[in-house]
Amino acid sequence: MSISKNNFLYFLTFLFVITLFSYLFYLSTKYIINFWTFSQAHINYSDGFVKRGLFGTIVLFLENKFNIRFISIFNFFFIFFYLTNIILYFLIIRKYSNFPYIFIFLAISPTLILFSFNDLGGYQRFDSISIFLILFHTYSAYLYKSQEISFNNYKNKFNFIIFPVSLISIFIHEIQCWSIPFHFFLIKSIYEEKNIKFNYAYIYFAILFLASTIVFLYPVSNETIQSMIGKLSHRDLWNSAISVASSSEGNLNIITHEIKTNLLNLYNFKINLFFLIMGVAPINLILFYLNKKKLIYIQNKKIYLYFYLSIIPYLTFFAIGDTGRWLHLISIVSFGFLGHYPLIKKNYLTNKSNFSITKMFLFVLLIIYCFFTRLPHGGNLEEKKITIWGGLHKKFEAFYKIYFYNVNDEKFDLNKRFKKN
Repeated sequence: MSISKNNFLYFLTFLFVITLFSYLFYLSTKYIINFWTFSQAHINYSDGFVKRGLFGTIVLFLENKFNIRFISIFNFFFIFFYLTNIILYFLIIRKYSNFPYIFIFLAISPTLILFSFNDLGGYQRFDSISIFLILFHTYSAYLYKSQEISFNNYKNKFNFIIFPVSLISIFIHEIQCWSIPFHFFLIKSIYEEKNIKFNYAYIYFAILFLASTIVFLYPVSNETIQSMIGKLSHRDLWNSAISVASSSEGNLNIITHEIKTNLLNLYNFKINLFFLIMGVAPINLILFYLNKKKLIYIQNKKIYLYFYLSIIPYLTFFAIGDTGRWLHLISIVSFGFLGHYPLIKKNYLTNKSNFSITKMFLFVLLIIYCFFTRLPHGGNLEEKKITIWGGLHKKFEAFYKIYFYNVNDEKFDLNKRFKKN
């Protein structure tokens, strides 16, 4: 495949993904797509410290001070992060455009960047901050290993962007805590490769651990939560979503329920296991293949250990619920360990290969997986009769039925499905 064809594949795929999300961005300016997150975004410190209170405190202040609608800031926030994540992601995967199968898999896999488009339950989630930090760290490490930036430059990006944004975002949503091991092991591996002591960096992670402990263990009274909800009563929000999210008290009944639903229910477990394997195994195999072919240079042999240690915390999804969101983050973390390696340029171009039945079979499987399956964001999949099938082709079908075909079905009526801004 020539260089021009590789560039064509890259820019066409990038335009395709941007177009898909542009429609989603437009839709979010007309409707509240994720009412659960929108309601929780109003959690604030008006009556004292509560979990997830920082975002709402800042936005409510801006609304009162500058008369900017809450929904406008909310939408801009998520459009900014999702757009930034897409750009970062495609900057990282551009080097794989010489390997079409790898590139297509990474670009449109249902567990990676397209997850939140395929299932709108995964859109407008504060996970997007975690994903931004993972991708930014991956890209920064890639630039360092490509010798495009110095080691000190890489350290500064961690010290002055990755660390402070991680610290702040923990108080926006505690889901950021689960990505701390990724940052720890990635920067640790780079220090080990340079044979530099990692001691001072432990301070940063000790601070992040302390902040995580405060968020999870700081006692928040029910009176504080109810008082805050009372001050938001005129906004017609989802009060139970606010109450659950802002409380610091664990609910063992919920944990028991989620384990029964996600781990002990064979139907749900098979779907979760399938996407767990698809989110980790192919990326691990790509990493192994590129290293074996000497297309990347893995200096630190512990990287595979760090790879798996970084995803272990996310396996708590069996006890927490919303399994798809956690599986999506596992895929992003897995991708980070692959994406931070630059390809060795002298081996960039592969020899033109002949047609084979095996390659055609793999291509068909790739298309089926990327266009006809989707990772559901969560819930009792058996009860809702959700399977692995769906994905992009269902989105195109829904678009046609919404705008070009009069179907008497509420799920295709945007005014009934979503609350208007």
